[in-house]
Amino acid sequence: PLAREARAHRWEAQESPGDALGPMPRPATKALAVAAGAAVGIAALVWWARQQKKDSELDDEADAPPPPRTEEAAPKDAATGEAVKAEFNSCKQKAFELFKASPPRYAEAAEWFSKAIDLSIAHETLAPQRKALYNNRSACRERCDVLEASLEDCAVVLASDPQHAKVRRRRARIFDKLGRNEEALVEICADLLIQREAFKKALQAGRQADQPTPVDNVESVMRAVGAAAAEEVLAARRASGAKFGMPSSNTITQLLMTYAAYDSRAQAAATDNTDYATAIKGARASGDDAETIRLLLQRADTATYSKRYEAARKDVELASAQKVKAEANGKQFPPELVADLERAAGLYKHLVHDLTGAAECYERALALETSPEKRVETRVRLAGVHVDNADMASADASLDAALTDADGASVSDVHMHRAQLRVIRRDLEAAKNDLEACIAVAPGHVLARLRLATVLIHSGADAHSVEEQVEAAERLAPTMSEVYQVKGEVLLAKADLRGAIRQFDEAIRLDESNPVPLYNKGLTLIQMNQFEAHNAQKLFESALAVDPTCMVALMRLSELKLQLAASFDQAQAVVDMLGGAMQNCRDKDELVELSTVRAMAVAQLAAARDVGLTSFQM
Repeated sequence: PLAREARAHRWEAQESPGDALGPMPRPATKALAVAAGAAVGIAALVWWARQQKKDSELDDEADAPPPPRTEEAAPKDAATGEAVKAEFNSCKQKAFELFKASPPRYAEAAEWFSKAIDLSIAHETLAPQRKALYNNRSACRERCDVLEASLEDCAVVLASDPQHAKVRRRRARIFDKLGRNEEALVEICADLLIQREAFKKALQAGRQADQPTPVDNVESVMRAVGAAAAEEVLAARRASGAKFGMPSSNTITQLLMTYAAYDSRAQAAATDNTDYATAIKGARASGDDAETIRLLLQRADTATYSKRYEAARKDVELASAQKVKAEANGKQFPPELVADLERAAGLYKHLVHDLTGAAECYERALALETSPEKRVETRVRLAGVHVDNADMASADASLDAALTDADGASVSDVHMHRAQLRVIRRDLEAAKNDLEACIAVAPGHVLARLRLATVLIHSGADAHSVEEQVEAAERLAPTMSEVYQVKGEVLLAKADLRGAIRQFDEAIRLDESNPVPLYNKGLTLIQMNQFEAHNAQKLFESALAVDPTCMVALMRLSELKLQLAASFDQAQAVVDMLGGAMQNCRDKDELVELSTVRAMAVAQLAAARDVGLTSFQM
């Protein structure tokens, strides 16, 4: 697969033992930890905190300020004033009793709170009690599922006290029930900010304080908002017929390297001295359309394995145009040549995310190909298209068909790509089995050995098994950047951070176009010393400079910038950056994760303004 090949390739960095040295967090949890927590200045605010504090939904008179003691506020008739106060207290007492009854009688409690509210409105001396009364009636109405009325009461409370935590949590629950997820997310963030402010004041006063914790429904709300935002982007693309350009050179190279024939094809390209310009000119002059197409495809193949991908795409398009023109004049071509053209066209349509076009090309190639080797590779490529189209069942079927078509041909590519599907699904045992099968067929497959080492790390395998694969890869490719990238991963698993950085530096030196060691080094620097955040930021930016489509680097950079954001403008800049990345993101899973983090940042900004903050500074 293309986008998911990059994800599988970079998975070791996203979820490496060096990244928090713990179990792989779900995207929503990770997004909350960085966007709702780090952005407000408390490191990993909710990473370890999962349960909401259990406190009463009701306010009592102790929550209200004392009534004013001015002469104007005192009732003219003392006896009347005492009677009103007695009636008021009786209403409240009755409401509390009904609320706490077994079983609770919430509707009746709401009626008694309403009577108390009416008295507080009619008699100004009782005005300080109104906020608590509206909160209490709101709690009753929520339990009666009179949600809009409950929200109206919440609005009255927040008008005078925007940092009323109970009301914020209640609104989050109600908005969630009503499917108003974006508003629910704002209230969740507001609640966290209120808790943070209370935490800060307690620390300043020298008192012990609980860490802020999120409400229970936070993950489901975040996932809903992120998924909805991602679907909006996808729907807009479908409506407009938006097209993508070519991905980065590194992404394409990583895709091609998953095939066992990559090294031999790259070597052939390096030694190809054919004068294609002269040969193609001659073939055209003689009217030999088949030879013209063959030469264009051969030149495209050489360009592909020389990492000149735009030139290769142009030649494939020229070959396709030559075929269409010749067929219009009644020409026919050998099936093998047409199959080669369809397979080359399928690759470059896949690279520009024309998934339907790519699948059609591969299907046409399969209808013409007779070589088992070519049929196996075409089916593996088709499986990659299905994966990028989120059709895992078709991807599995295509790989199974490749095994059936093999007829003695090598199936190492089938095992390699099926292992990547297992990694995406987090089925590490099955991924390990496929990678071992790939290596058994193609012992010189360096990338398969490196992937196996990574899978073994995450499976908790012994150090010897991991190192055995890495050492074999290093013997096969001593100057390959990815080898030292994984060596750094192994050292991270051993908590040898300085040793890991040395390996990442070597990986960067060997291939400056590889973004993975750049952001791996950035993550390691942060683990070594939180004051290295600015150097880490530069490394994440460097990773994006060499590969603007590297979503992992972008996520890490946005997380870090949110951590460092002190002003609303700085946080808004991160929101804008994530918004731009969403428009360019090809992979749906990555798009949802980007959308979730952006939604958290947007909600954080809205919540901060709602509760009256002027910055995110702690």
